Amino acid sequence: MASDHILILTTDFDLGRTVASLLPSGYTVEILATLERLTADQGEAAPPALVILDLALLAETAVPAGLSRPLTQFPILLLHHPPAELAFLNAWLPYLKVLGIATPPFAREVNRALIATALEHTPRYIQQRQLEENLASANQQLNQRLQEINIIYTVGKSVASSLQVNEVLERVLNAALNFTQAEEGFILLREGDQLFLRAAKNVQESLIQRFNDEVSDSIAWRVIHSGRPVMLKRETKIVTGYLAQALLYVPLRTPERGNTGVLGVVNRLQEDGFTEAQLFTLSAIADFVAIALDNARLFSAVEAERSRIRTILRHAAEAILVVDSQSRLLLWSQTAGEIFQLPDDAEGQPVEQAITHPQLLELIGAAGGPDGIAHAEIELDDARTFNCQLTIIEPLGRVVVMQDITHLKELDRLKSEFVSTVSHDLRTPLTTIQGYIALLTRVGPLTPQQQSFIHKALNSLDQITNLISDLLDIGRIEAGYDLEMHPLRLDRLLVEATQSMTGQVEQAGLALHWTPSSEPLWVMGNPRRLRQVLENLISNAIKYNRRGGWIKVEGRRDGSHIIVRVRDNGIGIPLEEQLHLFERFYRIQTPETEDIRGTGLGLAIVKSVIEKHKGRAWVESSPGEGSTFSFILPVLPEVPQK
Repeated sequence: MASDHILILTTDFDLGRTVASLLPSGYTVEILATLERLTADQGEAAPPALVILDLALLAETAVPAGLSRPLTQFPILLLHHPPAELAFLNAWLPYLKVLGIATPPFAREVNRALIATALEHTPRYIQQRQLEENLASANQQLNQRLQEINIIYTVGKSVASSLQVNEVLERVLNAALNFTQAEEGFILLREGDQLFLRAAKNVQESLIQRFNDEVSDSIAWRVIHSGRPVMLKRETKIVTGYLAQALLYVPLRTPERGNTGVLGVVNRLQEDGFTEAQLFTLSAIADFVAIALDNARLFSAVEAERSRIRTILRHAAEAILVVDSQSRLLLWSQTAGEIFQLPDDAEGQPVEQAITHPQLLELIGAAGGPDGIAHAEIELDDARTFNCQLTIIEPLGRVVVMQDITHLKELDRLKSEFVSTVSHDLRTPLTTIQGYIALLTRVGPLTPQQQSFIHKALNSLDQITNLISDLLDIGRIEAGYDLEMHPLRLDRLLVEATQSMTGQVEQAGLALHWTPSSEPLWVMGNPRRLRQVLENLISNAIKYNRRGGWIKVEGRRDGSHIIVRVRDNGIGIPLEEQLHLFERFYRIQTPETEDIRGTGLGLAIVKSVIEKHKGRAWVESSPGEGSTFSFILPVLPEVPQK
């Protein structure tokens, strides 16, 4: 709103009245002999519409050292008395907004017109001045917001760049004190029903010595319980034990743990209070502090768990290796470190750089079976043998556990040699006995009872001979004899095996179904041993079936593996028995199986052959519904050109 007040400043009251007579009607006029009205702060009072200033008065007044109110907000008309000097005016001009200069005689119409013109321009000048002031105020607020954003960004960057709690807290307190210009700052953390001082800046040395000691601060507890900041400007006793003239406390808050502490700044000597803008910024800083403390707590927990796992691994009797998804070495047991001579700085190195053992590297690079597990035996240069199990843990990496089985391998070798020797030595007398019994019918007539005894004896001899053959067979398989490998088509081998078993299937009153593969199934293998596996599985499906039942054989490719299944709808196998089926000499003892002949070595041979081919065998069965025996073999990567 435009002012209707005109101020005339002159020590010549007659001149003042003369000039007043030139003013238009509707204005109130005030004549003063001092500049005090211009240089004093008038608060929210509107400036006069026009100030008419006598240069003679201005010449007698020095420019004030500090103007509390800028003179440029006043539209000024000067009264000049020639030939007075104007050099003094140069010092004042930067502070004045001059609309015109009136000269004697002052009662002239030209001066009346000059005043009227100045009054016409005054509203526009005042409006422009208000816009400038508003713009200056907006710029000031914008600069303050930019300063706040810069502080928040700086603190956030600092928090993100370090997991050292003390370092982060010191940076945060420095930023808080620089922004608020407070005298002291500190961070209080809650642990249960206790409050502890964890960081402080510019406080007395005696308080720093109380770090990690319980402290008392009722205002801090109020902030923690309410979750709202507190800003006071009065004498208040704080955690330091002293009275503060002003304080600002904001809560440290995390979504998971709630209010965990307080960030506080205080003025102990100054009476200056804090502002709402400072409260907002300090609250944002407090959020970063809470994040930093949570990150540090989680990092500490992870490091502690990592250290615990590392300690367990270091002292484990087994050789254990852990690699990540990029095949970089993460952890290893002391035993593994000694075996493969791993340096202390091997962590993070590619496994092929830290370990050179080809068999172990091949296992680590293996795809694993359907359950993500692979097995292998590796031999070291010092003649020790280790049983290795690789477990793939997606998406973390791979774990290899190795157990020293050197003594077990030696025992197994001795046992195999003993069994092989005994079996071989038994075959000669058994063959002789079998021959003489068969000749009994040629030396004279036999009674029916004698013939029955001979038949039973021959059957028993056949069973013993088959047992000895199987024992010799499994020994040779495990020793690696007769296991020369070369590329072969497993689908053709399946056809040959099913055709060879057709007679036994028909004699048992069963139906045999063969599902041919839609593509060649190339594997690297030994044809005689793989055919032995197929015939053993089909033979079991015949023996443990019922008349009128069926047997289904199928082979197909599944990614980088070939799966073969032999299904039947026979008597089935109880779940508790399935775990032992592939063990040597294990036979299911039920009323349905007591009359079924067998050595208990057929499935053990299947398991040994398939594992020698880097595969795996397993069973799925339900009593009364039938069984499915399956094995898996790796596909031959390069198919022969035939």
